[in-house]
Amino acid sequence: MEFTGSYTLKGDIQKVWELMVDPDAIAKSVPGVKSMTAVEGEPDTWRAEAKIGFSAISGNYGGIIHMTDRKPPTSYRLNIKGEGQQSHIQGHAEISLTYDDVTGVTTVSWVAHADIAGKLARIGQRVIKAAANFLARQFFGNLAKQLDPNAVIETSVEDEPTA
Repeated sequence: MEFTGSYTLKGDIQKVWELMVDPDAIAKSVPGVKSMTAVEGEPDTWRAEAKIGFSAISGNYGGIIHMTDRKPPTSYRLNIKGEGQQSHIQGHAEISLTYDDVTGVTTVSWVAHADIAGKLARIGQRVIKAAANFLARQFFGNLAKQLDPNAVIETSVEDEPTA
């Protein structure tokens, strides 16, 4: 399943980049994160535990997040492997940042691919897509507040996932 989207944040690209690669800022922004700890001996790798409360995907999840292919301050890749709710999830996201010096905003765009097996795979793409969009909006809203407590963000997400 593939997901795409973009979020516009008020702030210069370097400031947005620093938040987007800061594990503490990420942990504060991701809805339901109970913990996000560095994996010893593996740079840019974290073990995360979260409790998600959204429709049929509600439950506890855990997994590993590994950041690779950093090209500061314009792009990186997140590799994710996890499980929860009698399901296995593996995927990656290509994240890119572009700055508009006229408006003073940075747009964060992504293309993500997820392979889902187990109970979640049987729920269906529409529910998973709705949950992913909901969680992404919350994440970027929380991130925007870290940049500027009065920040307003513009969002754009794909309406339908592609298999």
